[in-house]
Amino acid sequence: MRNRILFINPPLSADKRLSFLNQQFPLGFLYMAGILKKEGFEVKILDCPLYYNLRRKIDDKTVKIGLFPEQIKKIIQEFKPDIIGVNCSYTMFESDSFEVIDLIKQVNSKILVVVGGAHVSSNPEFVLRNRKIDLAVIGEGELTILDIAKRLKNNKNLNDIKGTALILKDKFKINAPREQIQDLDSLEPDWSLVNFKEYFAHPDNSNVIMRKPSVNIVTSRGCPGNCIFCSVHTVWGRKWRAISSKKVVDEIEFLVKNYHVRHFRINDDNLTLDKKRIIDICKEIKKRKLDIKWDTPSGVAFWTLDKEVLKEMKEAGCYRITFGIESGCKKTIKYIRKAIDLKRVSELVGYCHEIGLWVASFFIIGFPNETKKDIEETKKYIINSNLNFPFIFIAQPYPGTDLYEDFKKEGLLDKGFADTSTFIQSKYHSKYLSPQELNKIRKDIYIQFYLRKSLKYLNPFIFYREILSKIKTFEELAYTFKIIKSLITNFAY
Repeated sequence: MRNRILFINPPLSADKRLSFLNQQFPLGFLYMAGILKKEGFEVKILDCPLYYNLRRKIDDKTVKIGLFPEQIKKIIQEFKPDIIGVNCSYTMFESDSFEVIDLIKQVNSKILVVVGGAHVSSNPEFVLRNRKIDLAVIGEGELTILDIAKRLKNNKNLNDIKGTALILKDKFKINAPREQIQDLDSLEPDWSLVNFKEYFAHPDNSNVIMRKPSVNIVTSRGCPGNCIFCSVHTVWGRKWRAISSKKVVDEIEFLVKNYHVRHFRINDDNLTLDKKRIIDICKEIKKRKLDIKWDTPSGVAFWTLDKEVLKEMKEAGCYRITFGIESGCKKTIKYIRKAIDLKRVSELVGYCHEIGLWVASFFIIGFPNETKKDIEETKKYIINSNLNFPFIFIAQPYPGTDLYEDFKKEGLLDKGFADTSTFIQSKYHSKYLSPQELNKIRKDIYIQFYLRKSLKYLNPFIFYREILSKIKTFEELAYTFKIIKSLITNFAY
């Protein structure tokens, strides 16, 4: 009988200056585990980067953070899984996933290796150049991994499973896509598979958030947007699907009562797309008197917001909201295919300050045809904005995005992937700017933004509106000092 499935998040390569990586609960694995365990399969999760104190040197600039190879091997040998699912969500971490796959096959070449994640969904043929991978999962994983597990258990053919790709007789084969799960209420993450104390003890669990301990949750999937830089649709599709408001709050209450969670990072791509639903969620939180804080680290679409929604969010414990403004240049806004009304954004930012919400926003520079003058417009917008903090990224040509095709069309990918490139330390150049210039511009925008902020805060009215208006309790005062310290130490990295 073949009944055991192990999921692995590989140790990750990182700049040696980093003390730890962002670490959140492995929701994808938890949801897949929930559906597998209902069908009688035994499941284990190995989240290697959780062990941030374990580091091994790769070169003079890079370390690998997480469990050592011998530790991973030992766990595989002891658990004796029939299937191992390996996460490969980001292009820059592909080599880390491949290293774990090598370890798996060293332990037992008969273990079925299945890879999944955004990087795999975006470019399965590229990933499958690694011939040690048996199957690549494209899109949502729950029903696909269950199908794989059942077929393997019953010795059935694995070559035509919906939502997968594989190498068959030395040729790439992609199977029919799997239908998306419409009833998200039917899914249950199996929280029993993680050690909450270990996650709560990780530095990222209390890093720049108001309360601890913290848990990340997702309440909806899919995005109807068509942003040129986004690959979310390769996993979740463009149709928005949501967990019902009652079920969302049921899960929040479960985590509060059973694990004493006090803060939630809601990682939806479109949390506020349905106005009635987000208001119902907020009202239900208040009705149940759940004393929580929460924020929206993945951003929310500003066009889905109005004063009523923002007020309800604030009253239900939201203290920080992140917008996806992306650019202050009208030409760039048109290019990225996002209907951004900068005047409307300013009005919403002003109202957020009025009701005591901290306000952040994402920005992207370095698109293929973006000139230095275009970026200057974004820079000017940022440093003159009323945002509390901007998050500035450099455009990365991830497979599965139209941006990737534009980089390719402009001849900017002649050297192929820059495996170690990131959106904060890019190794890609645009038509007009080198990666070194883009990285310097990014840093300069941060410096000028915070220098200008410091001067603006000499005005008591502005200081009250953007800072003091948010401080009503000692907890809020402590949070203010925490983010100031974090910005001082990290913003120019």
